[in-house]
Amino acid sequence: MGFSEQDFAGILNAMPLGGHSAAIGVSGGPDSMALLWLLSEWSKDRGFPIKAYTVDHGLRPESADEARKVSEWVRGWPNVTHEILLWEGDKPESRILEEARAKRYALIAEAMKKEGVSDLFVAHHRDDQAETFLIRLAKGSGLDGLAAMRPVQKMDSGITLLRPLLDASKDDLILLCKENKIPYVDDPTNKNEDYLRPRLRAAQQVLEEEGLSAKRLSLTAKRLARASLALEDMAHDLFTTSLAEQGADGFRFDYKALHAAPEELVLRVILNAMDKIHPDGDYGPRLEKVENLMARLLRDADFKGATLGGCIFAIDRKNETLWVGRE
Repeated sequence: MGFSEQDFAGILNAMPLGGHSAAIGVSGGPDSMALLWLLSEWSKDRGFPIKAYTVDHGLRPESADEARKVSEWVRGWPNVTHEILLWEGDKPESRILEEARAKRYALIAEAMKKEGVSDLFVAHHRDDQAETFLIRLAKGSGLDGLAAMRPVQKMDSGITLLRPLLDASKDDLILLCKENKIPYVDDPTNKNEDYLRPRLRAAQQVLEEEGLSAKRLSLTAKRLARASLALEDMAHDLFTTSLAEQGADGFRFDYKALHAAPEELVLRVILNAMDKIHPDGDYGPRLEKVENLMARLLRDADFKGATLGGCIFAIDRKNETLWVGRE
């Protein structure tokens, strides 16, 4: 069936665009080139400016030439302006793809801030979604993690990520490029099995033979995301109704109200409180540690207090309250 301009327009029209222009990260691969072309075609009658950013990581000798090629290819595309961003300085020797991804978003977010743009389109597709699901499953993620990538995601940097291609496959996007003569580059990193995602791609045939196709995994992630959103709403209500006191350094909750609630909601209240106490923390404690703490809070009659993730947890048995505050 493929993925058409009509499919794209229908998805995009339902997305909450935050302004009269947007940015897009373009690596030069078929995914991002297809997305940029679709955006450009969609913008023709709308006068919607699109700022395309290509980050030259300097991790491969040919990366600078590839970035220049992208600039040449998209020159003259309706409503598109292109800029190359350079990652200067020392490069990491480990966690290379993760560090490169973080630096890419940081450079693009900085450039977007200068332009006054808040929406960033990225070309994550159905196969990426399936890989993300498997990676998080292997790492023991909870429901929120297994919900994988959301179509709309607000980032701490203030930008909003928009992913309109999550229902399109990699093959759909390559076909779109071929049918519309959209040029693209092949990044050899995507086939280097020293990295996790390429290893998962190499195992795709075996997984599909067992019924774990990218389409099915992506659908599972979508269903989990739906459940996660419902739980988020319920946990927000519990946070509000059980909150007895809010101070500069933490929150005091009605312990009896928490004790009577489902554990999944209590867990989310605890995580939300910790996040509010340390909003700038890059990484919180592992989920298992928070779950173990919650179990002690709810089930251990002798529990009085503990610390985790820079927070202190203390139960006042006399007043039936739980304090979650800055350590």
